Amino acid sequence: MDTVNFESNNRINKALMMSEKEYIKDQQCIIDDFYKEYYTYDISNVGYWLIAGIFTFIQLVFSAIPMQQLMKEGIDSEFLTIMAILIAFPVYFYLQPFVIGNLNGRVGSIYSRIKYLPVSLKSIRLYRFKMMLRFVLKVFSICTALQVGLSLLIFHGITWQTVVFLLVYDFLIPFLVGLGAAMRLGELYFYK
Repeated sequence: MDTVNFESNNRINKALMMSEKEYIKDQQCIIDDFYKEYYTYDISNVGYWLIAGIFTFIQLVFSAIPMQQLMKEGIDSEFLTIMAILIAFPVYFYLQPFVIGNLNGRVGSIYSRIKYLPVSLKSIRLYRFKMMLRFVLKVFSICTALQVGLSLLIFHGITWQTVVFLLVYDFLIPFLVGLGAAMRLGELYFYK
């Protein structure tokens, strides 16, 4: 019993001596180690990442169509709506393994496992936000390179519609959907 108390006090003293930035970085490492260990034993989340990969490929195909070509042929609102929905899926499915998982044969909140770690709710939110932002920025940079490269190659220029299209459809929509999925912590209060 004294050993546990000593370890607990040692952890508290260590946390008090750290600056806030170091403390958050330390908690991020703990959460990262948790997810690495968790995904070693639970492969049920591979399906989410496979679906995210398929929808990311669809997003890349849409981004490979130069905006000038779409403007020539005329864009209707149904096409833009379908495209927005399909572009919103990759980030949502990418973040699902960070929110829900297989817990003893049934699907449940990852928080029911992660709540026993010595990390704060702020650190969990920050970790999910970082993972979402990293994914969105990677896909956005690839889509931007495709759109700009093909526009320059085929039409020898970039229009303002191309820039707006890239910002809205390849960054803003996935970012907002990802923000909702990453910050989805309502399930935390149902599993306490």
